[in-house]
This record gives sequence, C-alpha cells and structure tokens, in this order.
Amino acid sequence: MPILLAAGLILLSCKASKEEHIEALSEEQLALLREGDFVLRLGYGLVSYTLEMQGGSVGVSHIGVLVKDSADFEVIHSISGSMAELDGVQKISFADFLYEAKPNSFIAIRLKNSNEKLITNEARRLLAARVPFDLSFDLKDTTKLFCSEFIDFILRKTHNTAVFNPESDDFPFSVFLDTSKFEILVDKRVR
Repeated sequence: MPILLAAGLILLSCKASKEEHIEALSEEQLALLREGDFVLRLGYGLVSYTLEMQGGSVGVSHIGVLVKDSADFEVIHSISGSMAELDGVQKISFADFLYEAKPNSFIAIRLKNSNEKLITNEARRLLAARVPFDLSFDLKDTTKLFCSEFIDFILRKTHNTAVFNPESDDFPFSVFLDTSKFEILVDKRVR
C-alpha cells in the first residue's frame, strides 16, 4: 500500500496545472538566443519525472534545437507519438515548447565554437525525413531517435562531437551542462 500511495503522490505532484505558470523569458534572455541553440525543459507527468531522475537529476527531461523559419523561434525535437499528435522528429512553436515546461526548468545552451547553420540544416533534414521516435532508447540504431539522441546524432554529424557513449546504456542530461563543451545561455532552474 505505501508504494501505491507514493506513486499517487508522484503523479499528483507531476500533474500541476500548466495554467498556474507558463515559463517566460525576458527580452534580455530572448536576445541571447539564436538558431542552432539547444533548449531543455522538464515536462509534466510521470514520463518526464522518470527521465529527469534517470538523466542525472539536473531538472530537465527534454531537449530540442531552435530554428527560425519565420519571425519567431520554433523548436525541432523528437517525441513519442504517445505524448504528441505525431511520432518522432517534429517542429513546434517555441511558445508551445515553453508552455510544456514545468516552472523554473528552462535551460538554453550553445555548443562552443558551433556552426549554427550546420546544426539547423541537419535538424531540418531529419525533420523532412520524418525520423521516428526510438522507444528502445538504442544509441546504436540511428534509424530512430529519442530526444537527446537526436541532439547527439546532429552533433556527431555536424561537429564530430559526441555527447553520449554509444556503448553505454546511460544517457544523462547532465552531459549537456558540461561547460567545457557547452555555453549555458539561460538557466531558469531554481537550485
């Protein structure tokens, strides 16, 4: 019975109303962002909670790439069809990406010495290819990509930079906060 009670409390704590808080960025924070930057957030629900715990407890569970195909930023990311209308690599508005963020969980990073054009072109190529989501979380199979594997794949292809070890079953989000590889542009997490 204590396990059921704990599971219920976790579910309730993870299902806080999105209307209570929408993650917002100041004009100064928005001015720091450019295409090819990576945006991270913690989502709502048990899946996000589990991914965050397995991902090094750094307060995030999802990542995507900023692109601009119009005046506003959009995010290309990979997400399971069980959590979105589409399965796999897809594009959403930056506003929707922020709407799905739990309060105080947004981070924006940039690969040091990055070529944003290479990053955004590869993200768009994977979007056009409609690469499905990798429910097996298998880093060796690049025909399907889970969200952080999507970023790892892009960086390997465009910058010969790996963030994950393909021989490992461990892919913590903490690797994206390695300041020897990434510049942290915005960090709204409460510590």
